[in-house]
Order: sequence, then structure tokens, then C-alpha cells
Amino acid sequence: MSKRLIDDYLGDGRWRRTVRNWPEDIKAIVDGYRAYTGVAHAVQKDAIQNGWSARRNKRGDGWSFTFEVVESKDRDFLLMTDVGTTGLTGRVLTPDEYELDMPAEERWGRFEGVAFTQPRSERTIGSRGRGKFIFVGASKENTILYDTLRDDGTYRFGYRTVEKTESPVDAWDGNEGRQKLTHLTGGLIKPLSAVGSRVIIVNPVDELLDDIVHNRFARYIGETWWEIIHRYGAKIIIRAYDQEQVATIPREFALKESDSSKYKIWLKLNQKIHSGVGAHHIKRLHIVHRKDNALPDDITGVAIQRDGMKICTIEARYLPRDIAERIYGFIRLDSNTEDILLEDEGIEHYSYD
Repeated sequence: MSKRLIDDYLGDGRWRRTVRNWPEDIKAIVDGYRAYTGVAHAVQKDAIQNGWSARRNKRGDGWSFTFEVVESKDRDFLLMTDVGTTGLTGRVLTPDEYELDMPAEERWGRFEGVAFTQPRSERTIGSRGRGKFIFVGASKENTILYDTLRDDGTYRFGYRTVEKTESPVDAWDGNEGRQKLTHLTGGLIKPLSAVGSRVIIVNPVDELLDDIVHNRFARYIGETWWEIIHRYGAKIIIRAYDQEQVATIPREFALKESDSSKYKIWLKLNQKIHSGVGAHHIKRLHIVHRKDNALPDDITGVAIQRDGMKICTIEARYLPRDIAERIYGFIRLDSNTEDILLEDEGIEHYSYD
């Protein structure tokens, strides 16, 4: 790139950084999610996509994810822990290092930075760097803690909070990190003992805890992540208020594969389609019409899937209501087509342009 008009002035050291109102930024991010869903749905979706992206192998062998509410006299915590993953690899980066291209393994640096994505060839299911701030927005104190344990035995603990004009982060390695976690949580939360990573929402908002206690949170997980539960046996656990449950696929989401007195099926496999940018492959298009009762709103329509995650649904338009409200299913695309569509995916991962 040729020299810019202003480059000489940038070099004289007089410039000032742009001041941001971070609390308003967080509010805007939460409002962006609220255009599609509630805080609890967004939290589970972004948390699990972070964990699923970091799985050790494509099928997710040995992978699991746990949400756990820990109560105390002063505040509650929501622990979100993945196992069977790489953990947050990489170093604590300096501001200057963010100026350079970051290899894929610099996961810690990306988590602490904002909007530093990977090259397309290495892009993960999340890829926009926005999800960490829905976690911050889900905290009454605008604060999250996070830690990781890696294969080489390295343990690291860090935090992010929000003040008027800053979003401070800090991190400590080894025993110092373990001591910081123990001190901040009054010994309630122990450092990770299995390889993986964990994000802790400090003092979750009432909306989030209410959805957990009334089992709506488990429903959100099953509706969003039904594919990895069905295809890979992914285990997603919710522990809260002396109860434990494993997320399951919504019982209404019965994807029959042949016609019957109750169901009409359209099933297409490995279809090639052409567009102005080349050929694409539909790996599976599965549409079901249930002839008896209407479906719940959260599974009505045909879901667009990406790497096992439901992005959004396409509703059956221009059909009589009694038919449209009984149609559901999904479409799964090949990885190249997913990458192309990713360019037009909404930053909250709930829409396509």
C-alpha cells in the first residue's frame, strides 16, 4: 500500500486514542442480540460454539460442555466449561503483536482482543470476536473471568471487565493464576484440572438465571445444537440449584425419513447447485410436514446449519397457515459453501443478509 496522506503526522507522537464509551458499546451488543433472541439463548449459543470450535477432532470424540451455577452469599457465578478441546493456546500478546498476522494457535490473544479473526482457511465457527461481550453483558458487574489448562500443563487465569472508557484485561500463569482465581471467588471455584477452557460470568443477570431454573435454557441448547447431539453424541450438561440435566433434542423435532399417515417427507442428498460464483453442494436437505398439530415456533421452518449449529430458519412463505406452521427441517451445506455464506452471516450468528 502506498504511503497515506496522514502517515507523517502519525509518526510525530502527538496523536490521541479515540475514547469509547464501553458500557454503551456493551449495551449496543446486547441490543443487537435482542433483535433476534434473549440474553440466555445468546449466551448458550456463543459459549458452545467457542467450545465446539476448539474440539480436538472433527467428530468431537471426548468432547463435552458444562454450564454450572455456583451460588454464594454475595453473588452467583455461571461457569461455562469445555472438555476435550485444545484450550486457549498461545501467549498473552502485547499491543504491538496485534499489528501482525496471528497464527491459528494464538487463541488466547484472539479471546482477549476484539474482532481479530482467523484467515478463511483457519476460520472457526464463531470467527467474529463478538461473543465474549454477550458474556460481559450478561453480568450485572460487566465482568467475566476465564481460565485454561493446556496439554503441556500450562495453566492461565484472566479477567475482562468494563469501565467508562476502558475494557481492562489481565492474566496470570501457573500458581499465581490459580491463587488469583481462588482469591477473587473466595475459594468457591477451583482452578481447572482437565485440559480445556472455561468462562465464568460474574453475577449473571436475572433473565439468564430465570431461564436456567425454569428449563428454558436446556430447550435453547437442544434447539440450537440438535445436530451435534444427534450426529456426534455431544454431551451438554446444565448443573444448577442441586439439579443436573443433559440437553436433549426437542421431542417435537422428529425428522422422519419416509412418508406416513402423520408425516410428508422431502429428502435430498448431495445436490449440486450453480450460482454466479460457481458450483455449490447441498449435502442434505430434509423437510418434514407434520400433518396433525402445529409446531412450536422455535422449530418451525427450515433451519440453516453451519458446522452443527443452527443459524436461523427459513419460513415457508406463501403457503396456507395450517401448512406453513407444520413444516420444519434443515439444510446442511459443504464446507466451501458454508465459508462463502459466512461472509453474509449476521455478526450475532442469527441471520443471513
